[in-house]
Amino acid sequence: MLIIFCGIPSVGKTPIARRLAIELEGNGIPTFVVGSDDIRHLIPAHEESFDPLREAFIRETTLQLIDYLLKKGKTVISDDTNYYNAMRRDLIEIANRNKVNYAIVYIYAPIDYALKWNEERGKPIPPEVIHRMHDRFDVPGKKYKWDQPIASIDTSKTPLEDAAKNIFQKINEINSRKKVKGKSSNYKSGKSEEIDRLTRRIVGKIMVERGDKSLARRVSSMRKSFVKEALEKNLSPAQIESEFTKRMKSVVDGENL
Repeated sequence: MLIIFCGIPSVGKTPIARRLAIELEGNGIPTFVVGSDDIRHLIPAHEESFDPLREAFIRETTLQLIDYLLKKGKTVISDDTNYYNAMRRDLIEIANRNKVNYAIVYIYAPIDYALKWNEERGKPIPPEVIHRMHDRFDVPGKKYKWDQPIASIDTSKTPLEDAAKNIFQKINEINSRKKVKGKSSNYKSGKSEEIDRLTRRIVGKIMVERGDKSLARRVSSMRKSFVKEALEKNLSPAQIESEFTKRMKSVVDGENL
């Protein structure tokens, strides 16, 4: 699963992400917290001076790392501002490509709180950057359905530990729904294939007996309609064979033409 955090700097995303990862790990879910800051820390020169030309590479490397971990079957928390819709969409595409669930988590607080927390930790981010991101931030779910967050946490009112537990509960609910839906979908798919095989066998047998290939087109539409009906009624194999054989003979004999 890919859990996409988003929010302006200094609202508590990283401590919540780490608490959530510990919660997931404690429940047997191998989890990695990945953010662009992790990649920046690998570049010693970045500590000396900020170079905007490095940012595209840092972003690309971060996405590649997330992609790699998902391929390995790990749960990943994207711990970044992800403040544009397009940034979140890029991450969702990676999740879809790896055929895993994704969840968006919106972490926010009034900008005064963010500036205060940033100052308390030594102003690692210039205040003007926080203001700029706040002004440009695309609030998740405001424009697109695919961008709806599973949780929106105001960290000025919610303790970090409670926030992590809240998100963990939401993720559990999503995974439970997906599993039930997946089982139902797989069951229907398998049942449909079984009915399809049974009805094709009956058609083949009767067509061989009658030796009339001109009936094929008329029988085909009737068979497809019967497959849907049998699936909806959840007929047993014996019921399918009996009912479909009866209908086939009726069509072949000209009673329902």
